Amino acid sequence: MPEEKEQSHLFDDKLRKYEDKLVEILLNIGQSKRVNPKMAAIACYLLIHGKLTQKEIKELTGFSIGAVSTYLSVIIGTGNFRKIRVPHTHTFMYSISGKLEVLNTKAIEVALSSLGSIEIYLKNKKEILKKLIAQNKKGAKHLTNRIDELIDSFEIYKTIFPSKEISAEEIQTQISSKSLKRSKDEKEDVKELIFDPEVYYVEDDIINQLLASPMFSSRDPMFIRILGLLMTRKYLTQKTLKRITGLSSGKISEELNHLLEDKLIYKASISDKGKITYGADFLILLRFLKYIINHMTKWIKELETIKLELENNKSELETLDGYTQIYRIYDYTLNTISKFSEYIQKIDKFVML
Repeated sequence: MPEEKEQSHLFDDKLRKYEDKLVEILLNIGQSKRVNPKMAAIACYLLIHGKLTQKEIKELTGFSIGAVSTYLSVIIGTGNFRKIRVPHTHTFMYSISGKLEVLNTKAIEVALSSLGSIEIYLKNKKEILKKLIAQNKKGAKHLTNRIDELIDSFEIYKTIFPSKEISAEEIQTQISSKSLKRSKDEKEDVKELIFDPEVYYVEDDIINQLLASPMFSSRDPMFIRILGLLMTRKYLTQKTLKRITGLSSGKISEELNHLLEDKLIYKASISDKGKITYGADFLILLRFLKYIINHMTKWIKELETIKLELENNKSELETLDGYTQIYRIYDYTLNTISKFSEYIQKIDKFVML
């Protein structure tokens, strides 16, 4: 049976400026989350168009078919998108799974579920570290303490996004005393620690677990690795990061500068010779969350302006292919960002950034 002619899912050219601006905004937000830019671009176009073929994604993005295919495989693995063969063809259609309006809620549920599995994993690692502490392995006690701090930060995250099973008031009471204890601990000496190989292997496993978790799997792996090392070590120099990661000094310097600009880490000390020791407190993930939300909210006014323009020109544009979908995405994005901005006040109850 001959293949049926494929139906185009691209929009009218008169709507291109609205589509391009929407992609620009969504990609900018993706950059704040340190998401792979090519994967983010493909996800943006799928979000806007609803469904697309590989050929259409290639036309919209300018990426090679090979790159499109690779990133689509990763995107499908997130569970937010699906792949279906077009009847009587060899072509696959890629689309959003479920309703657009529930993706925001689903993302929060995935993040919380991810934290739960990581928490169980970390508690199991503590059992291994107990044995290493008994063997006087360097770094074992420190890594155990950092795991405790990380688990505390997860509890705060659950308070900000409470599930049905979690009492926000109860957790907030628990966290208040823990936060006070952590603030006192910040007066400790600033120094790097050397880990014995057995402890380093545990640390490396923890960071790899973060990389593989749904909460971080779409982020830049080098960024997450450096972030993870600062989470586990607390204090690090660029020289030590280079030794552990094998990355170039330029790449490490670039990532550290990003982390400093985003107020995720700080310069804990500077030696007489100018050597900088970087530090990260136990609330680094909350700081990352606040940075992302603040980065989103800067687009609210522009989103409101474009949405109003689409409404004012409705009589001229509404019959064009794509108008309804583009307007819907602008409205959804604006509402989602406005909703997330409300979480800033909750975050500020626990940490001053």
